[in-house]
Amino acid sequence: MEFLSIYGSYVKIFLKSRMEYRISFFTGLTVNFYRYFISYITFWALVQRFNSIEGWSFEEMTLLYGLNVVTYAIAGIFFWYTVYHLENEITSGNLDSYLIRPMGVIKQMMCRRFGDTFLGQILVTIIFMILAIYKINYRMTFFSYIYLVFAIIGGIFFQAGAMIILGSLSFWLLRTDSLSMTLYYDIRSMIQYPLTIFPQYIGFILTFVLPYAIINYYPSLIILMKVQTCSDLIIGLLSPLIGVMIFGLSILVFNRGLRRYSGSGS
Repeated sequence: MEFLSIYGSYVKIFLKSRMEYRISFFTGLTVNFYRYFISYITFWALVQRFNSIEGWSFEEMTLLYGLNVVTYAIAGIFFWYTVYHLENEITSGNLDSYLIRPMGVIKQMMCRRFGDTFLGQILVTIIFMILAIYKINYRMTFFSYIYLVFAIIGGIFFQAGAMIILGSLSFWLLRTDSLSMTLYYDIRSMIQYPLTIFPQYIGFILTFVLPYAIINYYPSLIILMKVQTCSDLIIGLLSPLIGVMIFGLSILVFNRGLRRYSGSGS
């Protein structure tokens, strides 16, 4: 609770400083808003052209894509800049200054930058998700709405965990930019479509090896009542818990890397 109070104070100070350059602040929000707005329009155009994408309507695709984007953006607000700066902090030796302070390293790095630019994509995604849910409301139950909340929370934990794990690779590898782009951004972009459009081995990888599909695909199956197999149901129900577990694993990986950094005298 003490950290939340400190972080809240930091965010207030950060936003006040950003408001001194309002044009820059709102330009960043607007650019992100329209970037993702265009993505939704692209999905709409695809569905209009082919009637559906592997049996998924525009509203269903909106929910699938929205779960991916909103969880990424919320996690990014707190952790993206943490990961972004970690490699440079390690290679430059600046990480030493974090180690002598009483607050945890991850918490300190969270306070380095508040990801305000993510607010634009959160806004546009929530708008489209609300419209989609309104259109498919007749298929959703009370359980669906409760599960949706847990799915978003679990997805946020997963996205944050993935960011931290990939950032932590910098403790072992000198340059991780290209690897992070492949393992996070390139692979994560695949889950904006139903897994059924890919070969089975891709679906297996995205479920059990690099389980990004638990962010949105399996939760969407449950919310939209598209579950066809027992494994779909089990994975879908466990998805929020798996997200929390991935985040816990990421903290262990980060701390392991931090001990290696401290032990090497870097």
